Formats: sequence, structure tokens, C-alpha cells
Amino acid sequence: MVKHLPLAAMVAAAIATPLAAQEDAAALVMRLSGQVQVRQGGAAAAPARLGDRLIAGAQIMPEDGSRAILITRAGATMNVTENTTVSAPSSGGNPDLFDRAIRTLAQAASSDARTAGGRQGMIRPIPGEPVLVAPRNGLMVATTRPTFRWMAVDGADGYTIQIRRVDGGRPVRFDTGVSSDWTLPADAPGLLPGATYAWTVAPSMGRPTREQQFRVISGDEYSELEAGFAEVSAMGVDPMTDGLFLTAIIYRDLGLVYDAHAALKGLASAGAGEFTADLYLLEGEILNQLGRAEEATAAFDKADALLR
Repeated sequence: MVKHLPLAAMVAAAIATPLAAQEDAAALVMRLSGQVQVRQGGAAAAPARLGDRLIAGAQIMPEDGSRAILITRAGATMNVTENTTVSAPSSGGNPDLFDRAIRTLAQAASSDARTAGGRQGMIRPIPGEPVLVAPRNGLMVATTRPTFRWMAVDGADGYTIQIRRVDGGRPVRFDTGVSSDWTLPADAPGLLPGATYAWTVAPSMGRPTREQQFRVISGDEYSELEAGFAEVSAMGVDPMTDGLFLTAIIYRDLGLVYDAHAALKGLASAGAGEFTADLYLLEGEILNQLGRAEEATAAFDKADALLR
């Protein structure tokens, strides 16, 4: 197992870092484009990072053609395209979203996921077996027609997938062809909202893999997800573009870690800037739940490097 900084050392490093404490944060950086510098707390200017906590009086300094989108403590958005000093507005938005983001990042920072490597549920290749990649580990999916993924087996010219409700009911089987990435088709009955399922895959010339379980989002949970998206939209940002930072938080809080991971990947691939240590810790926590141990360790290493 890769060693990480002791908790005491991490806390000391965090205190020495010119970032706002949770109770002092006036804004969070949730989107970056181009080159943006930030100066706060008497520290020298440094490149802004996604998830930066900014105190009142912090200076955001975008280069020409660059911008930063902030969410303030009041839950309002700030679209910063020129040198701006952060204030602490007391109204004009949804403060619950700001508090939710701060709380989630704090929870990730205090998680023990970094020490949980090697536990059951990690994805490990097994020769001759189509190891199930997703969904697994009892995690929740946000659709009644999920996509199933598994590790291909050399020489297999087709697979059969079996899906069954854990609390009873007849299992159903489908031939998926040679693909190891398959979505429940539109001409088949959808899965039951709120139900827990087990699934397995057998290659054409081998034994089936061990079962994995997952849960389908319930109607109430889906309504909560839609309400979260509506709150982000009401701030004047699209949940799937400029509001993707908040969308990742909403997904994670609902236990939709597959979707939370996709949102974080979207942030990273959109050229929206590097993550803070807090966001790397959140990414590591999510990857750990997905069973992707090596990627989780890499995310934790990035967080540790920033906290040294």
C-alpha cells in the first residue's frame, strides 16, 4: 500500500496553506477557463484551482480571454473576466448549495478511504473470468436501463449476461455479442426503481463470473436529484457545463458515485483547471468506492503533494 502523509502532518500543511478555512470561505472556484491567478491572505499570486476556497478580499486575476466562475457563500454565482476582489454577499442566491459543497469537500478530506486499499470490492483481473467492472459494490445507478461493463476474456466470441432481483423474481438473460459494454435495451422491461439487483456474465467458452450487486435509484431519490439540478439552473448556470462542479457534489451526496466520477472527469477534460487537494481527495474517495484502487491511490498522491 502506498504511504500517505500522517493526518497530523496533513493538518499542519493545510493550516500553512493560504486557503480559506471552512468558516471563513466567502466563495468557491467552480469553473476556470484559460489562465487565472489568485492572491489571498498575504500570499503571493498563484494559479487558481477548482475548489479553491476564497476569503473576502481575495483577488481573482484572469488574463485576457480567461475567466473564473465562483459560487459565493450566499449561493450566488460570480462570472469573473477581469481583476476582481471577492466580497461576501449576504443574499442573492442559494446558500444551501455553497454549504453543501463545503461540507462534502470537508467529509472527503476526513475520509479513511486512503487507508482502505486492498479491501473486498476492488477490481482485480482473474485469468479466464470476465471480471465485472460496473455496476458493482452495491452502488446505485441513476437509470432503469443501466450500462454493464466487464473485462473481456481472450478468445470469447460472445457473452451471456444474467440479471436478477435480489429479493426474488426470475433471472433474465441476454446475449450481448462480443461487446463487453452492454446497455439494457429499450425493447426489454426496465429495472424496478429502488430495487437491488445481482448480475453475472458468462463467456461463450467459460464459466460465469462472480455476482455483483447494485441498486436502482428510487423515485424519491430521482426527485431529489432533479431538485438539485433545478437549484443549480436557478443560479444561472447549466448543471452539465459551468455548474458541473456542483453537479458532482449533488451526485456524490446522493450516492450516485458513477455519475459523480463522470462529472469530475468532465471537469478535468474540459480544461477547467487543476483540482485542489480537497477535490483530489473527493476523487480518490469516489474511485475507492468504485473499486478502482490504483486510480484512487493516484488521486490521493496528488492531494498529498499539494498538502506537503
